[in-house]
Amino acid sequence: MCRLLAVVTAAQVGWRQRLVDAPRGLRQLSHEHPHGWGVAVHTSVDGWSVDRRARPAFQDEDFAVAADRAGTVLLAHVRQGTVGEVATRNTHPFRQGRWVFMHNGTIESTAWMRDRGSIPRLEQVEGQTDSEQLFAWLLSRLDAAGLTDEPCTEATDRVLTSSLREARTTRGSGAINVVLSDGRTVYAHRWGRSLFLRDDDRSTVSVASEPEDSAPGWSEVAEGSLLRVDRDPTPRWKVLEGAMVPPRG
Repeated sequence: MCRLLAVVTAAQVGWRQRLVDAPRGLRQLSHEHPHGWGVAVHTSVDGWSVDRRARPAFQDEDFAVAADRAGTVLLAHVRQGTVGEVATRNTHPFRQGRWVFMHNGTIESTAWMRDRGSIPRLEQVEGQTDSEQLFAWLLSRLDAAGLTDEPCTEATDRVLTSSLREARTTRGSGAINVVLSDGRTVYAHRWGRSLFLRDDDRSTVSVASEPEDSAPGWSEVAEGSLLRVDRDPTPRWKVLEGAMVPPRG
């Protein structure tokens, strides 16, 4: 397994409290997920900045440096490798153009992605992971619809909803917890691993593999669900497919 965190904020902030200081932040979780870390930060001026290392976050001073980089969208990941060697090229998040992607899970068979993905996208895969092949396949779908370089609209929602539904129902697909973002919109999908969401009064929306702390406000995303989180005009989210798990008690 891996662990991931995506955050969308109204104001530009640094991420040290979330990534380094939180009781179950990614630095702490990297003791159990030591095969590399990645931090992608987006600003409206500079676009994406992506740092990746094939080292445990808890042993790497560069992780804290990356956590201090300010932005309005964060995608962060610590890896427990199952497919591919421990190497930077296999470390999430992956980037192609304006899209950044990370995955928690293992695809049991990648043949279907290679069969259905476009050759140009598959040729862009640099590493050995099933995750990067899944990213290429999703971009193939957006390419085919002419949406890869367009702002995210309901058409983008439909393509990703149908594509991830297809992935879930394909034999050998395995666990597909993924986060995909163009810097203005974040898509988060749960299948086969845990996923939680917290909405802090429209100032910050967070999606994580597990709650970072015991503070109230974390809600579980139901299995098979796809969420969309938008940055502008203020962070807001909606369920495109599936549901949130009702509170217990």
